[in-house]
Amino acid sequence: MKPIRLGMVGSGNISNRYFEQAFKLEDVTFAATCARRMSNAEAKAMKYQVPRWYDDYIKMMESEQLDGVVVTTPHSVHAEVVLAALQRGLHVLNEKPMATSFEDCQQMVELAERQGVILMNLPYDLNPGMMTAMEYIREEVIGKFTGAEAQLNIPGPPRDNWYYKRDISHGGAILDCLVYPVSRLIALLGPAKSVMAEVNTLIPQRIVGEGKRIDIDSDVDDNVTLIVEFAGGQYAVIRTLWGTSFKQNNTLIYGRKGTVAINDSGFPLVIHSPHVPIEGAEPVLWRGYDSCYAPKLNDSADSERDIMSHFIHCLRAGEQPKQHGRAQLHVHEIMFGAYRSAESGQRYELTTTFEPWSKPDAAWYDTKGEYV
Repeated sequence: MKPIRLGMVGSGNISNRYFEQAFKLEDVTFAATCARRMSNAEAKAMKYQVPRWYDDYIKMMESEQLDGVVVTTPHSVHAEVVLAALQRGLHVLNEKPMATSFEDCQQMVELAERQGVILMNLPYDLNPGMMTAMEYIREEVIGKFTGAEAQLNIPGPPRDNWYYKRDISHGGAILDCLVYPVSRLIALLGPAKSVMAEVNTLIPQRIVGEGKRIDIDSDVDDNVTLIVEFAGGQYAVIRTLWGTSFKQNNTLIYGRKGTVAINDSGFPLVIHSPHVPIEGAEPVLWRGYDSCYAPKLNDSADSERDIMSHFIHCLRAGEQPKQHGRAQLHVHEIMFGAYRSAESGQRYELTTTFEPWSKPDAAWYDTKGEYV
């Protein structure tokens, strides 16, 4: 088995999970860390027994014999680090969002393709609930596809830092949170046609974690609703709000005869199927409805267990991730298209597409060719 050597760019809390996941994998090591402050890079290296640390990611990439880098910097720094790595022929695992402009996202995907390297961008949707849901998103189970909704609502980031400053973050809830429900729906349903959006700043004067008041008025988007159109004319309503008292992070796919609900009302996955029982699934009461079933989750695929295992599998197999660059480019065009739609008041027509690795039959989207 080929040993894999990685570099970490970024020293925040989010980097911890990549070190911890890598420790569980055979012959995978981090050779170096890098952060804007050398002391932060050293502290992270000491915590995870990494032998070297840098405050210059170019120097790290050129000094170390790396197979790839993991990028966990603040959003606005993603593009420059990713492009530098791709230019040097390194594989990249990049935290969400890809970048803070659609043009940078395009450049990253095109460069990765020219260089013939792997560019894996988060969010990572290949968890057991999602993977199992894909088995039921078909006409035989829930009938023709009629619509969807997904959301990620939270009180707001708890820290008084760059999240609330547009000149640093270059975006708010869309880039930080909306990317999750959009990515989930696109993974489940395939490419969309267009997006219409309402976006604003609802709470400029914020109280954040432990009752602290932010020092200046927030000027980032914190209240977002999208209507995304799919090929058959179906709409998905996608929402993110930094203003709730609890976290809500669910996805519902509606069919003419049933519904697939992911991470809703305490269930990782529920199928509402009043026309036929779901074989092998446990009958449950969901939202007060009977004829609902909780299937056993499929967690058997080794390369789907976590982010790092899938990334390393792709490096060793020489294959692109299931959520490859073109798929996440489409997700990010929806997000940046939402900004443009909100500014213009017009529906934004999407220009990108991709070939999904898992997608229902085309007839599932057709509600007009027969009685349904």
